[in-house]
Amino acid sequence: MNIEFLAISIGVGASIGYVTNYIAIKMLFRPYKPIKLGNITIFPQGIIPKEKKALAKKVGEVVRDYILSEDEIKKIVTSKEVKEEIENFLDKKIDNLLDKDIQEFLTKEEIAEKFAEVIENVVKEKFSMFASFISKDMLKDLLLKLEMPLKINQLVSPDKVKEILKKEIFEFLEFEVPKIFLKAHIDKIVEEKVASFDEKTLEEMLFTLMKKHFGFINFAGAFLGGIIGFIQYFIIS
Repeated sequence: MNIEFLAISIGVGASIGYVTNYIAIKMLFRPYKPIKLGNITIFPQGIIPKEKKALAKKVGEVVRDYILSEDEIKKIVTSKEVKEEIENFLDKKIDNLLDKDIQEFLTKEEIAEKFAEVIENVVKEKFSMFASFISKDMLKDLLLKLEMPLKINQLVSPDKVKEILKKEIFEFLEFEVPKIFLKAHIDKIVEEKVASFDEKTLEEMLFTLMKKHFGFINFAGAFLGGIIGFIQYFIIS
């Protein structure tokens, strides 16, 4: 057995396998534009640049049907972790809101007018015999003379407000947000975004994602080429 010739045969086979696969991977992207001599195409455009629109469309469909489908979005927004985050956020925001003075939202005159209107209606409905002795304007003037530092949580139950708001928000997240995503046509947005990438950006993006896999393909080419070189040695010998 000629060890030196065997080593050369394996080395040449491995090199050819590696280089062939390397060139094949590069040809997925290169050249970005077809190389022409006049009207004659000397070297065709790379497969991915040539099929970029079809690729963009397919990526958009995959995102719509599998990644951000209505069911998947519903799973995300109704998951335990998301619910806990939303509840913690709402608890803090609602507590802060209900702890504010009512005059941050309404002027003293508006507050007096609304309370006067409520009191007048209650008196007319429940105590009609006294209705002729009071009026909305009289009540309003009286209330304006009083100092009424009222916080919202003195008028409503914080726990009840939280319960109602959480129920409404979680129903919105579960039933409306998935529909909103569908109406937003996520697939078209993704398709347009991918189609807008120039060929170099698309190549860099895919190489970043597939770097290990492309490396394995090159190594596999070298390995198979080496095996072929090894077998070829014995055929020739």
